[in-house]
Amino acid sequence: MSYTLGLLFKYHRYRHDAIMRIYADDCLVDELSLSSDINTKIINVTGMYNSFIGPRNETPLHITPEKLFLFEINEQHLFNRIRIEMQNDHNNNTNGFMTEFSYVAFHEIFLLPSCLLENKNHKRIKKKIMMKWGTEFPLPPKDIWPRRVLPHEIILKPDPRTNNNIHWVHHSIGGSFSMEIPLSRKHGVIHLGKLNPGRICFNGRLSRILWSFNL
Repeated sequence: MSYTLGLLFKYHRYRHDAIMRIYADDCLVDELSLSSDINTKIINVTGMYNSFIGPRNETPLHITPEKLFLFEINEQHLFNRIRIEMQNDHNNNTNGFMTEFSYVAFHEIFLLPSCLLENKNHKRIKKKIMMKWGTEFPLPPKDIWPRRVLPHEIILKPDPRTNNNIHWVHHSIGGSFSMEIPLSRKHGVIHLGKLNPGRICFNGRLSRILWSFNL
């Protein structure tokens, strides 16, 4: 089966291009040369087929980086981990003072079977998962799927500031680093991290992201 790895991040370039390499286990998936800033944009998700404001009066506006990177990976390369290596030592450090530096800030990292990029499959599987919940006062989910990797599951090297006790989402990471995300398999499907036992809920945020990029 084919899987799709998605990387959604903000990027600030300073003087030189940052180089990002993505590995599935020890297989090089792709190499990106980031030659320009990646800023955020605002998407109105009112037109999405299942969007609504809801009881918490949430805004229908969705803030997301303006680019989404997708990589197709055969499951034969997905056994142990996804590894992201960043070469990005670009700053104006002079005599211990620094006011500018190049950085990335991840908003989302996801892995899903490529068949979920087809709308009919996406809606069918989402409906199947949500129907198991019932209609009144369901118990809180134990996890979501496709899964969002948790902070303590990520190994970031070598910067101690970005170790497991700091949430990777929206955190600006400068300098060169390596990020490792372990993989697991449950119900015949490969997941980022380890899926918690118990009932799961469909990842609605991922649905909004895919819809925002016309996927």
